[in-house]
Amino acid sequence: MFNALLIIIAIVLSIGLGEKFNVNTGFIAAAFAYVIGCFVLGMKVSEVLATWPTKLFMVIFAISLFFNFAVCNGTLNKIASMLLYKFRNQQLILPLVLYFATALVSGMGAAFFTSVAVMGAVAMALCHESNIDRMQASMAVTLGALSGANFMVSAHGVLFNALLSQTDVAAQAGEITQDIFIVSFIYPIFVIGYMIWAGHKNFVAGDLKMEKPEPFTPKQKTNLVLILIFMLVVLVVPMLGQFIDNETLDFVADHIDVSFLALIFAIVAYFLKLAPDSKEVMAKVPWDTIWLVGGVGMLIDVAVEAGAIDMLASLITTIPAPLVAVCVCAIAGIMSIFSSTLGVVAPLMFPMIAGISAASGLSAPLIGVSIIIGSQSTSVAPFSTGGSLILGSSGLEGEEQNKFYNELLFKATPLGLVFAMVCSALLTFIL
Repeated sequence: MFNALLIIIAIVLSIGLGEKFNVNTGFIAAAFAYVIGCFVLGMKVSEVLATWPTKLFMVIFAISLFFNFAVCNGTLNKIASMLLYKFRNQQLILPLVLYFATALVSGMGAAFFTSVAVMGAVAMALCHESNIDRMQASMAVTLGALSGANFMVSAHGVLFNALLSQTDVAAQAGEITQDIFIVSFIYPIFVIGYMIWAGHKNFVAGDLKMEKPEPFTPKQKTNLVLILIFMLVVLVVPMLGQFIDNETLDFVADHIDVSFLALIFAIVAYFLKLAPDSKEVMAKVPWDTIWLVGGVGMLIDVAVEAGAIDMLASLITTIPAPLVAVCVCAIAGIMSIFSSTLGVVAPLMFPMIAGISAASGLSAPLIGVSIIIGSQSTSVAPFSTGGSLILGSSGLEGEEQNKFYNELLFKATPLGLVFAMVCSALLTFIL
């Protein structure tokens, strides 16, 4: 019990100290993993080093390296601009268009941070030039960036699959990852639709002027073809292996690895010189995220050794079974206001899925989905990454900025969490 409590305190301290002193939480978590692992649990240094999540490192590095080409050469921006231009005269539904455009950009490789940074600036500019509600646009961009990134072969989806593959629900990792994407893509449509419906009576279209985007350049077209081929290989080949009884196809399907394939496609993109500056492609690799996920992953492995994960899972199972998914969703959402979904919430809560599922009788996919939609529902909070990027690109100052800050914190954040909890409650009877 003491060791488990010590680990939980270390996790809380890692998050708190990281936020207070602006230090990557992963650094602090890795230090705690070493100190507690070696000097409290008696682990060897080699055993602590072995907890570094090598597979997760490869996934994040290779996926981001390949898709960074489309970011650097403007392919993803061009896709978003074309979609927004096409729907420029339907201003009332522009928040939904922003959602789908951001999800597409994110799903095709820009992932969360880049998508919010790019599309957030576009959304705030649209709000200035028209009467689109800033809160609607903010929710559309953050939720769109997350749902797109959750696509099975995009940044979050691949990472979720890798994390789940290291837990007791490894056999269901693919199914849970797929369900996370489907649910996280569909339920925000209802959130944004509700916000549009609630504010449509007071909506007056503004004078929105947008220039027609230039056509795709040859290199952008080539980049799009590469991305589509990559997705087809990663998604379709393993699927065919399940339905067609062919020894060669089965062999290929069994050896498909998304991180190594992404690395091969990145090399092809280098050879084709698809980025204006090849050094920029490497510079955009999210090293902070890699350290965050890696360091916290080490501490979580030490936590498993100390029994902390089992203890937390047993506490959650004291809740009446019909409310477990909703409570898991709420806990993940509150945690995510102050920490990262990828770096903290998912690595901490995914190992609990098997225990919670067995004790409550609820399915593992339901618990996994509830963790992620709850965690991602509060990403618009102004001191969360998504909210801070949106606030920074708003161009507002003084009292107007304070007003927008309060809207994000006291309106958008609770609304997102409530919708996620309602979604989890409904899914209790479906998944």
